[in-house]
Amino acid sequence: MSHADETLAAYEGIAPRYDELNARTDTAGLVDRYVEMVDRYGPGGRRLLDAGCGTGRSSVAFRDRGFEVTGYDLSPAMVATARRRPGAEGIRFLVGRLQSPPPGLTGFDAVTCVDMPMTYLTSEDQLSQAMAAARDRLVKGGVLVFDLNTIGYYRRVFGTPGVADRGDRYVTWFAESARIEADAVVVTRFDLFERSGTTWERVSMRHVQRHHSDRTVRGAAERAGLHVVATRGLVETSAREPADEDDHDRILYVTSATAPSGV
Repeated sequence: MSHADETLAAYEGIAPRYDELNARTDTAGLVDRYVEMVDRYGPGGRRLLDAGCGTGRSSVAFRDRGFEVTGYDLSPAMVATARRRPGAEGIRFLVGRLQSPPPGLTGFDAVTCVDMPMTYLTSEDQLSQAMAAARDRLVKGGVLVFDLNTIGYYRRVFGTPGVADRGDRYVTWFAESARIEADAVVVTRFDLFERSGTTWERVSMRHVQRHHSDRTVRGAAERAGLHVVATRGLVETSAREPADEDDHDRILYVTSATAPSGV
C-alpha cells in the first residue's frame, strides 16, 4: 500500500468521528494566523482555495472571515462530512489530491493548506508538485500559505508513547519510526478505545508523514516557481518570530510567484 493510500484509508475510516475527536483543536485561531498572512502578503482579493480541507472546519472559518471559499480533500468521506457541515452552505467541496487538484480551479487569490496536510507528502518531489499545482491556481500576486510540523514537535509529541484519558474514551499514540530525523518519514500510530456497554471498541490509524526542513521547503518552492516571502513559528495558534525548528510546534509559510522585495 502506498503512503497516499494509507493516508486515504486512515481518514476514510475516521471521517464520521473526526470533528468529535478534534473538538479541542483551535481551528479558528489557526485560520486567524492564515488570514493575517493572506491580508499582509496577498493581492487583496477574497477568492480562496482551501486545499486538504478535511471536514470543512477551516473552509467555514475562512468564509466567516469574508472569503469566497472552495475546498477539496483527498478523502471522499471527509468531503461528504464537509458538505453536511452546518454553516457550510454555499461552499463548494470537491475531491482531489494536493498534487492533482480537481479540474477547472483557477483564479484564486490564496491557496491554503491548514493543519499540516502537506506533511503527508513523503518526498521532496511530491512537495514541489503540490506547490506547483497550487501556483497554477493563483492569480498574479496570489499566495500559497501552509503549515508544517517542526522536528521539535515530532520529537516532543511522538518521541515517547502518549495517552489521553477522557473517561469513556482514550487515545494512545507513538512513533513506529525507530528514530525521528530531520527530512525523513515519520510513521505514527494512533489507537482510539471507546467504551461500548460492557466492552471496549478499538480503532487504529497509521499515519505516514514527513518532516520537511526549511531548506527542503525553500528548494521545493524554487523548483515549483515560487518564493518563500514570509515565515512564522506557531506555538499552538500563537505566532512567533523568528520561526524555530526546535522550540516551535509548526512553521507557517507564505509563498508567492512574485519575488519579495530585494530578491
